[in-house]
Amino acid sequence: MFNSLSDEQKKIVFADLEKIVVRACPGSGKTFTVTARLANKISKWEDRYIGIAALSFTNTAWQEIEKNLPKFECGPIKRPHFLGTIDSFINNYIFLPFGHLVMGCEKRPKLVGEPHSKWSGRFYSEQWFDKSSFNINDEFIFTQKYPIPPTAKAAVVKAIKNKKMELISLGYANQHDANYFALKILKKYPEIAESLVARFPILLIDEAQDTTEIQMAIIDELVGAGLKEILIVGDPDQAIFEWNDANPDLFVKKCSEWELKQLEECRRSSQDICNFVHKLSTLSAPARSVSTEVATLGIKPDIIEYDNLLSIKNTFIKRCESEDIPIKKEDVSILCRTKGAVNEVVNVFEGAPIVTGPTFFNDSDIWEERFIWCRDICEGLYLISKGEFKNGYRILERGCFKILNENHYSKENLRLHIKNIGLVNWRKFINDIIVSAPDISGDLSAYLSSFSPMAESFFNEMNILTAVKNNKKSLLIKDIFGISDADSKFSHLPIRLGTIHSVKGETFDATLLILKNRIMNTKYQTILSRCKKDKLLEEELRTLYVAMTRPRKILIIGVPQGDGNMWNAFLN
Repeated sequence: MFNSLSDEQKKIVFADLEKIVVRACPGSGKTFTVTARLANKISKWEDRYIGIAALSFTNTAWQEIEKNLPKFECGPIKRPHFLGTIDSFINNYIFLPFGHLVMGCEKRPKLVGEPHSKWSGRFYSEQWFDKSSFNINDEFIFTQKYPIPPTAKAAVVKAIKNKKMELISLGYANQHDANYFALKILKKYPEIAESLVARFPILLIDEAQDTTEIQMAIIDELVGAGLKEILIVGDPDQAIFEWNDANPDLFVKKCSEWELKQLEECRRSSQDICNFVHKLSTLSAPARSVSTEVATLGIKPDIIEYDNLLSIKNTFIKRCESEDIPIKKEDVSILCRTKGAVNEVVNVFEGAPIVTGPTFFNDSDIWEERFIWCRDICEGLYLISKGEFKNGYRILERGCFKILNENHYSKENLRLHIKNIGLVNWRKFINDIIVSAPDISGDLSAYLSSFSPMAESFFNEMNILTAVKNNKKSLLIKDIFGISDADSKFSHLPIRLGTIHSVKGETFDATLLILKNRIMNTKYQTILSRCKKDKLLEEELRTLYVAMTRPRKILIIGVPQGDGNMWNAFLN
């Protein structure tokens, strides 16, 4: 399999350099190249106690490396080597064993919040624990785009920070906290960094364009501690996780600091597609298509105006059929920017009336702080009523625990609570609530009025009617919690349907990208005119670039009636 590598891939796989940064175009086989270098190193490895760490930023990415290793006659990764996400590496070898040294807790810290476990408290000051942390300058920050209303008073933020510090002192941390404290550990205890690079003298990092400032600082600490060899691979034009604090400029900076190699040959898309998407790229020239099957295919990408989603969907399907592309999930995809837009396309496939997707609501916009438990109970009962019993039961349990306990919610605390009162008693309590709950249809005001006697009976809570802010009492429950309805409809559809983020790294024969005239509250006309001056707008174009580089043969971009000239002027 090493013989199948291109000349530019071989220069990376067999390079004898200490610090290498690889800038790769879409479809260039960057993950395959990382796999080949890893397999080559392992084939010559003799030490039983020190190893290679191969990292990426998602489970999907490192699993792709694992899947390709047998092609190079390399077995599954075992000790002393490590293959996984950069977060799991930091957790296992820095944060969990040494976090107590900088957190002020007395024992090994506990990771909570996504992706480890659901975290929320009875009050907002606890609920935001998983949505807040500290940046590299030790400033308190919110790590999600819309954690609290922009008008929140400084006193509210201070209360959230104080609760955050209290829970940290008890040993709790989310993943962002883990990375923050890991950097603190390496800076305060350089002997830990030296020990880690002695254990893993070689580091390979895929998808490095998604590195955060703190993660890159951790990498720099390891390099400074004597790392023997490091290779990072990425494409800054595909960095679409800035909402998670990723910063592609960090990768670009390494391109000028370390030995730069490039992967400029595209093995995925036709040359027509490579040329078309180049306007969205920062590469000096379009990628060179080297696919013997599609390089000179001659199907040019198309921008088509639509007046309804049914028409653009039918046009796309007919185009695929005319080019003998099977209408199958693995071959054909329709991509949208938001889950709400995906929900609209689901309705088109099912022949249902077109409705807009669920609106994004901040919990703090709807619920009064001391009634955050009510939100969980309503969502749990709603999901149960829709047949999603397992997920609904779990959320209902969470809400019931919050109102019955002053303690913050975590899976461990819930287990202790159930142990104290008995599993049978707890399940009977939850089942009695499910059986007694009123019909969950209608708006919040009507539901809370019906639920009020039950809340008094089960929880001794007499003021539940004040749980919702006055201007939100008319919201329909299905509009708040109904986004899961669309998610459950995807499996039976004949094509792959999803958001752009959900297909990053995947390949299709044909892709339809459906755009509206705006994303969130910004018109695309504004984005296209100001993208080079605004980093958030620049990220939006990178997101579109990821979508447009998925197909091998057919790329169609559906835009609203009247927007075609604008998009043609920008992309052609």
